[in-house]
Order: sequence, then C-alpha cells, then structure tokens
Amino acid sequence: MRILIIDDEERIRQGLSRLISSQPRWTVSALCPDAGAALAYLAENTVDVIITDIRMPGMSGLDLIQRLRDGSGGEVPIIILSGYADFHYAQRAIELGVAKYMTKPTNPRELLAFLSQLEGRLETGRTVSEAPRQEGGEVANLLVARAIDYLEAHYQEKISLREVAAALYISPNYLSELFRRHTGQTLSDYLQRLRMEKARRYLGDVRYKVSDIARLVGFTDSRYFSSSFKKLYGMRPLDYRNSLAVREEEP
Repeated sequence: MRILIIDDEERIRQGLSRLISSQPRWTVSALCPDAGAALAYLAENTVDVIITDIRMPGMSGLDLIQRLRDGSGGEVPIIILSGYADFHYAQRAIELGVAKYMTKPTNPRELLAFLSQLEGRLETGRTVSEAPRQEGGEVANLLVARAIDYLEAHYQEKISLREVAAALYISPNYLSELFRRHTGQTLSDYLQRLRMEKARRYLGDVRYKVSDIARLVGFTDSRYFSSSFKKLYGMRPLDYRNSLAVREEEP
C-alpha cells in the first residue's frame, strides 16, 4: 500500500514515515511539505492513501482535498491529522468524504489500525466510506462508519458513548440515535459483540489463558467476561475452546 504524507512540519513527516515504513507491505511514496508539492507529485504519480495536515502555508489541506475530489484523485482515501479539534473542520472533512479525521498528537496504534482496515477494504474492492445505506443521508452513514472504525481501533480499551461522540465531534444523543437507526443495535451492544468475536479468535490459540483474553478484549473482570460470553454463545469460554479442540480431532 503506497501512502503519501503531507505536513509542513518535518518532524511530523519523518515520524509518520518511520511509523508507516515499519509495517510490511506499506511504502511511503513521498513526503510533501505543502499542498502545492503534493499536487505536483500526484500529477505524475498515484498513491493508495493520503495523510495530510489541514493548516499549511498556501493551500490548506481541506482545499487540497477539494481539488483532488474535483479532479482525477477523487477516490483516494484521505486521512486528516489536525492540531485543531474544530467542529467546522471536521464537518467539512466529512462533506468531502475524508476517510478519517484525527487530532494531533496522533495515537500511533489508532492510525496503524485504521490503515490496516483501509488496506483490507482496498484489497476487497470496497469503497472506504462504505457503510449501511438507509435513509438519513451520506453524512449520517459516514458518521456511523467512523464510529465503527473507532470501536475497531479501541475495543481493547474502556470506551463510552460520550468518548466516541467526542471523537466524531457530535453529541452522544445524536450518535446513539444515528447508530441504532443504521445498525439496528445500540453502540454498546455492537461493542460487546465485537469484543466477543475477537475473543473467539483468541480462544483458538491455546497460548492465551481465558483471563488474558478477557483483558485483551477490554474486560477488567474475567468472571464478567465469561458470563457475558456464555450469555451470547451458550457456553463459557473454556468450553468453547474445548469444543474447537474436539472439532479438530474429528476425522
């Protein structure tokens, strides 16, 4: 996956480059100090993902995105890294179809997790902004997609509706209603199922104890994790692991 980085601070450009280059199959195609240099590069080259700042000398990151959306670079997934947690910036970014809006200082794990999701979507031919298509408008669908992306990146942590809403620059009540309308479930129910699906994968690896898995998927109490797992799947985690072993032994 080829990634273009645009930021007027060399320290940030180099830091992002080291972070991304440490991952197999990802390449930093170019480091650009401003939007003009990025446009010149993109006129001769193609990339899979663009990471850009908003406030830069000359043309802003948002104006750059508008130029790309109006031209031949309209489908390239774009991640914004901004030092400004400003609602109006975020709103315009959503309108422009930005894949993700992140504030500085950037959480490296969150960025890598989202890039991994982008890579998977690009490989399967899905559009980055793909989300449940029901009434409510494209912006609403994108907000639900961003909420799901956030849960995917942070499911190991303690997450609240308020925290997810703050990351999206919308109110918790609005996010709650929007999420339920487009997914058919509450955000907390979706998170619970997500954690349990991750737990099922971990249970297939005998190197992990049940208590370890509980912690890895965001539970501080392993007993509560076990009871929650049984409520959803009808058996406790250890019984589920044993059932996997029996299946492997069957001819």
